[in-house]
Amino acid sequence: MITASPLTVIPYERRHRTRTLELIDYSYLRHTHLDWYEADTWLDNVGGVVRLAWRGGQLAGVLAASNPMHGKAWVRLACVGEGWREDEVIGCLWASVRAGLYEVGAHECWLLPLDPWIETHVQRMGMAQAETLVSMRRNKAMSPAALAPIDGLTLHSGDLGDVAGMTAIDQAAFVPPFQMTALDMRYAYRGSTLCTVARLHGEMVGYQISTRHGLVGHLARLAVAPALHGRGIGAALVREMIAAFGRRQIESVTVNTQRSNTRSQHLYHGFGFEHTHHDVPMFRTVL
Repeated sequence: MITASPLTVIPYERRHRTRTLELIDYSYLRHTHLDWYEADTWLDNVGGVVRLAWRGGQLAGVLAASNPMHGKAWVRLACVGEGWREDEVIGCLWASVRAGLYEVGAHECWLLPLDPWIETHVQRMGMAQAETLVSMRRNKAMSPAALAPIDGLTLHSGDLGDVAGMTAIDQAAFVPPFQMTALDMRYAYRGSTLCTVARLHGEMVGYQISTRHGLVGHLARLAVAPALHGRGIGAALVREMIAAFGRRQIESVTVNTQRSNTRSQHLYHGFGFEHTHHDVPMFRTVL
């Protein structure tokens, strides 16, 4: 175990890029919740409050949180190098990241612990569970039944010109901290397998973005303008997504949503999605 002088915590700079990415690539203690980005892309193009812990010229760890939207941020990246004490490294880094978030106007920070090791530190970070991410899956079966037509509704493949409208709908449909930025949406579109836009009498009113991993499709994002909830637009988008994946011989489709979002769960149940019970807690702290 490496011990000695106190850790030095400093802000990430571009000159630290190679060392930071090496630590992320080779460490066993790594948490990444970067959504549509790879670590290098996130550091280079998105960034946020990023701190590095050093001792004697050795990089011990990195902790990064997104810039806040409406005062709310996410822990996006955490990594501790082999041989370093987790509690010491995360404790020092979190103290600096927390202060940095407060300085840029954040009043809450959230963590989705996709890796079990980082969840052991939530209490030390002053976090408590605030939500749960639930997973659902639909195995391949017959195509979904036809839906009653909606007057004036058209569905078409999205393109980069639709990103601004999709972002506006997303930010209206979701509450912080679950909204996407325009840059998030652009990367989501570029990384998607399917992107469908819904228009009602020519006006964009909803969209879905899906990805593919081998023979498994994943509904990554679905949003409908709030004023039109309950009109069947979301169902039309989900049906089109399932049919499109069926034509590509996809064997199953997955989706994640918040446990509190009972409306979306009801929609997915109607299309044969079932809970997998592989739920992940979401933690939050007030800064």
